[in-house]
Amino acid sequence: MEDVKELKDVLEKVEGKIVAAGKVYSAMNFAFWLTVMTVYYVLEGVVNMRGGASAVYWGGAILIGIPLTIRIWRRLERLCAAFHPGARRAGRGTAAQITLAWILGSVIGFFIIPSMTSVGVSPDARFATGLLSFISIAILSQWLLTTAGRGEFEMIPAFTLPALAIPVVWNMESGAIIWAGFVIAAGFSITVLWYIYSAFKAIAR
Repeated sequence: MEDVKELKDVLEKVEGKIVAAGKVYSAMNFAFWLTVMTVYYVLEGVVNMRGGASAVYWGGAILIGIPLTIRIWRRLERLCAAFHPGARRAGRGTAAQITLAWILGSVIGFFIIPSMTSVGVSPDARFATGLLSFISIAILSQWLLTTAGRGEFEMIPAFTLPALAIPVVWNMESGAIIWAGFVIAAGFSITVLWYIYSAFKAIAR
């Protein structure tokens, strides 16, 4: 019986380290987007990032970010499959699910909302509303499609804070875009901290 108990303890510790590694991978994903946002604001203070330059920058970030997100989720699947063999089989559509989520958010946030003149009290407010909608819809969709709302609760602040901020930027005549960016950064920062906390908690259990 003691051997069985010791084996169980070892397996629990190993599983805890695997869970912790998964949390760190997820934190890296949101840390990447935090870096993209802060670098954008740094560049905006030096060069004109409006119009075409902004579109190229964010388009390039999305082209890099989506494959990175897919790679991280695939690693999470492999980690989960070590203890739950069915997880790998259930997650084969992860790449398509994540891509679909971000395409949906992009279409609504960057095309549909900016074309609606009734949205916001100013062009800045309209773009900020689209940006917050893009983030909220993309991450919420990714969370629902990949977890069915049954896990990765650390992601919740990343889409909840931007969604809650939409009514505020809607009525901002100036500074809406910058404020929206900081709201997104705040949500992502909370998510990263929550993932790191969960990683330490998983190791210590």
